[in-house]
Amino acid sequence: MYEKTANFQNGIFTNEHPVNMTAEGLTFIKTLNFFFDLSRKPKKKFPARQLSKDSFPATPAELQVVWLGHSSMVLDIDGVRLLIDPVFGNASPLPCTVNRFQASPIKREELPELDAVIISHDHYDHLEMSTIGYLAPRVKLFVVPLGVGTYLRKWGCSPEQIVELNWEDSIIIQDVEIIAAPSQHFSGRGLGDRNKTLWASYIFIGERHRAYYTGDGGYTDRFKKIGQEYGPFDLTMIECGAYDKLWQHVHLLPGESIQAHLDLRGEYMLPVHWGTYDLAFHKWDDPIRGISALAAEQGINLLTPQMGEVCIPGTSSHTTWWEPA
Repeated sequence: MYEKTANFQNGIFTNEHPVNMTAEGLTFIKTLNFFFDLSRKPKKKFPARQLSKDSFPATPAELQVVWLGHSSMVLDIDGVRLLIDPVFGNASPLPCTVNRFQASPIKREELPELDAVIISHDHYDHLEMSTIGYLAPRVKLFVVPLGVGTYLRKWGCSPEQIVELNWEDSIIIQDVEIIAAPSQHFSGRGLGDRNKTLWASYIFIGERHRAYYTGDGGYTDRFKKIGQEYGPFDLTMIECGAYDKLWQHVHLLPGESIQAHLDLRGEYMLPVHWGTYDLAFHKWDDPIRGISALAAEQGINLLTPQMGEVCIPGTSSHTTWWEPA
């Protein structure tokens, strides 16, 4: 089906640069620690802003973002409202693994009217079957990387609702162009489907504002290329959690998250992909602590909203809500 696609070879999608998917140094004891060490999670629920439909303006704002935890967000850009990587439950098909330690600040039933849902890739912490099934009769358009539409059609979406994009492909919603861009990652929801679907980052270009979402992926020169071609960006939404040197090639370390923002020529940076699941060996708040310190050193305008807080770049204040009261 994708034989003529340059980034599809021998039945799987490939990255721009070769990626070693072997986690060298991962021992059995460390694997057990990954699943059963509870000390990395917060000891109590942290503050969040509870949301309902009334929390959102009836007309989408020019530029605002509401972080729902991990990589789930509602982005308003130049009058278009997008729901990005919505996951409201746990991030694994197996019980008692990768469970949420912080509930979503909004119920699916309270989501505002949406112009589209954006999916970066098919991993369980970015693509949730029950949420897609709920949204299928309620949202007109789902924008996904190549191959991901197969899941959506199984879960209740009609083919007419789904737009599948390869890297560099785009779609225009009202006057906002959405471009799928490369990311250095991988895909798969089971034991035998590694890289059968594509993964992507996204560029959002409106009449007045520009935003960028990394999705998941390691650091490469693509950020500088995107910054040069499409930047500067008013807002970057950059992965900053679930990192480790064992899998550095497919996730960003804190310093790399900061460098990606600089490469992109971003004005305001929102760290995402943290604060919801225990997906690495670091403590739950290590990502935001590391990013905050580095951002201060570099003079970066960092956005640190609580989950559910309406965040407007340029007017929202920087807080350290994760610090003990």
